[in-house]
Amino acid sequence: MTKIEIIKKAIISNEEKIDKLKTKKRKVEESKTDALSRMYMKYFGECLVDDDTIEVSDTYVYFKRFDSDYNYHKEMLSISVRPTSWRDEEADKVETSFYSTSANNEFELKRMVLIGKVGQVILDFQDDIIAEYNSTRASFKVDISKFNKEIWALEKKVREMNSEIDTIENTALMKKVESEGVEFEVDEENLYRLPDLDVRFDWNVRGIKKIKVTGKTKSGKSGDLELVTVRKNWNSEKDEYEIVSHTNTYERVRMDKINYLVSWNKDIIVD
Repeated sequence: MTKIEIIKKAIISNEEKIDKLKTKKRKVEESKTDALSRMYMKYFGECLVDDDTIEVSDTYVYFKRFDSDYNYHKEMLSISVRPTSWRDEEADKVETSFYSTSANNEFELKRMVLIGKVGQVILDFQDDIIAEYNSTRASFKVDISKFNKEIWALEKKVREMNSEIDTIENTALMKKVESEGVEFEVDEENLYRLPDLDVRFDWNVRGIKKIKVTGKTKSGKSGDLELVTVRKNWNSEKDEYEIVSHTNTYERVRMDKINYLVSWNKDIIVD
């Protein structure tokens, strides 16, 4: 088993651990949502009639009622319990949001009644709602924070392992570039997809089919190149375009540019 295969196996193992942790975290978050739903129903349940529903997220509550004219549950208003500043962890205010309309049909008139009832509850129990909201969220905070830290640590480890694989692959590719060279897959209908390289600050070579380093400076920061490029030329005898290739050499091209070209286009390198 190669080193890359060992690392990939470890990545799979860590990703499975991440999935399990996310499943556990999701269950805790669902329990938190259920607890918040029960809390909101305690305060606003009597405001609801018939098939009214509420949908709860971490900071929002959406009041919905079936609108027969549109055949779906329409949002009538929403409230959010949140801190004044994003820097604060605990909420300290209740905000409402609802649309305005000039319609006077039965749905909109009843919606006005609901808005009034919800507004009265907020006026009477705003401090209690905020306190219970903060208490409910706090009761789940430790568990969710624990899962987040474990997930982030594993995700960081996976990123580092993927980076290690990239480094190993790029090192191997550069060794090949400096020995036999590497060749890129040519799509004759889309030659623009082939790599290009700035061999000088004012000279860009396009349509590179093959690249090979033939020598390097003492510092190793620059190298001499042999590039095979392709392009389409018109063949008047055949009355069609044909692919032609040219081989040219270039001196003292920066190795970091060569490294970038190879790593960026490794998906189209011909084995």
